[in-house]
Amino acid sequence: MSCTQTLANIAKPCGNGKGGLRSTVYVALRSAVNFDDMTYVETAKPYNTIQTLTASTWYKFEFGKNAADFTSEAQYDGTTGEFSYFKNTLNISFRKMDASLRLSINALLADECVVVFQDGNGVNYVLGIEEPVTSESCTHTTGTAKTDSNMVSIALSDTTAELPLHLSETALETIRQSFES
Repeated sequence: MSCTQTLANIAKPCGNGKGGLRSTVYVALRSAVNFDDMTYVETAKPYNTIQTLTASTWYKFEFGKNAADFTSEAQYDGTTGEFSYFKNTLNISFRKMDASLRLSINALLADECVVVFQDGNGVNYVLGIEEPVTSESCTHTTGTAKTDSNMVSIALSDTTAELPLHLSETALETIRQSFES
């Protein structure tokens, strides 16, 4: 079965593309997200942009510089000979395991979530809309020497039919403001 895709010219971008993520990720339990009120603008696919995303409670996870990365990888189906979906993975490392972090990590391991974050270029992403975000792995290391890292790393992932959805700056700002009150 063949599907029609639109191929377009790609101009050389200005500046260099910054890697990494900004140092805050917002997480909501999937059961707390109001999907009925979610609105999006369908633009040139695959970059549909969600304009409104509300949840009864958002949780703010902050981490150090260079402590998170994101990948979106097309998954090839050898049976059909086509790329069937994208696997999106957000890796975050937190320094110093303490009781509060331990409880939050345990909750992430047990629950299905929606996750919002911004990359180093200011592009906002949302995972967990098509399929829930789940924890793929979690590693706690303490090292052996005083200079070794004491941290916990968690990989959160979902799958999407196309590249992951973008989130409007207005929607992200609404989430941010919920922590200012």
